[in-house]
Amino acid sequence: MKVVTVMENTIVEGGGFSQALNAILQMQRICDGKFEFEVFTTQAENAIHLQKFDISVVIFKYSLIDKLLAKLSINALWQTIQNRVKIIGSFEKKLVERDCSLVYFVTPSGYVASLQRINYITTVWDTCHRDTPEFPEVRDFNLFFTRDRNYKNYLSPAVTVLVDSVSSADSISFRYGVDRKRLLPMPFAPSPFLDSGFSRSRNEVLKTYNLDTQYFFYPAQFWAHKNHIRILEALLLLNRNNVKHTVVFSGGDQGNRAHIESFVEKNNLGSQVRFLGFVPAEDMRGLYEGCQAVIMPTYFGPTNVPPLEAWMLGKPLIYSAQFSEQTKDAAVLVDPDDASQLAEAITRCMDKGFTEKLVKAGRLRLQELDSENTISAEKLLTILNKFEQRMHCWGGK
Repeated sequence: MKVVTVMENTIVEGGGFSQALNAILQMQRICDGKFEFEVFTTQAENAIHLQKFDISVVIFKYSLIDKLLAKLSINALWQTIQNRVKIIGSFEKKLVERDCSLVYFVTPSGYVASLQRINYITTVWDTCHRDTPEFPEVRDFNLFFTRDRNYKNYLSPAVTVLVDSVSSADSISFRYGVDRKRLLPMPFAPSPFLDSGFSRSRNEVLKTYNLDTQYFFYPAQFWAHKNHIRILEALLLLNRNNVKHTVVFSGGDQGNRAHIESFVEKNNLGSQVRFLGFVPAEDMRGLYEGCQAVIMPTYFGPTNVPPLEAWMLGKPLIYSAQFSEQTKDAAVLVDPDDASQLAEAITRCMDKGFTEKLVKAGRLRLQELDSENTISAEKLLTILNKFEQRMHCWGGK
């Protein structure tokens, strides 16, 4: 049996790319000595990053036929026509040429619907468009309906659906009618690029960005739901008591950076806020190591990658209270609607005794999640073994 993983995102997408890379590396380990394994990507630049992990890739682009098949798949009339004409897109033809038995989409993808015969495993990172539909990145221009339609139509036929947590599995099963046994929680993991072998030293990184230590670090793209604004409001509250802290934002602009920059300028926070933009992977470890704490008052979850990376590198974490399933006691939990709670959390993270306890709790929590991930990987191997046995019924290989 041959498993082909499909990677559609790029490194500039931040945590999504890191999680996709982790999924590829995990599937490679699971397949080693048991199944053939290969990686497809729609982004040529990914070959450079995957080569660092000794992974070669097949680069492809979805054709117009692939796109039409994906769009038309839920149309009842087309389903009747397709059952007769049996059109196969170039993507699936390429998979057949490579003797693919099972496709694993390591990011959420509507292109699972372009597959007419080959089975697939797909991924869901969250159902935040249902939890917080007011944010523009899941509301504007029918984005809500597109995502909801994809989940409703393309999850149930999957061999299995990998999700980030038990709560996500329960949410998807309830909202979209997917059999719970077809949903496999697989905890996220820190970016593999944070390994010291891929990273520049802390001092090099701080010098490059002209940073002193003890800043509060938020590695997140500029989406509205990332809630950068609440951090700035917390800085203003602290400034009233003549307590000044520096915040460092890293991440690409997804349309909300101008709003944040305008707030900074209007409130004279320029000396306390640094915008680094997209940061190369080799600099991220140094930025974590130089900070006083990681701060993440996001509205989207229930899990995220930066908390794991904070724990990995021994940094205290300030995090949204509604996502305590991920952190348990390994974070200062705050209401992301309440700037005063953020201000208080920042103050608490200046206490060495307090932060030492948080760091210890973080390391223990990361160990727990690593153990959960190992168990989930074993369950995924069982699913693959069963699928291989069932393929024999129709002459698959």
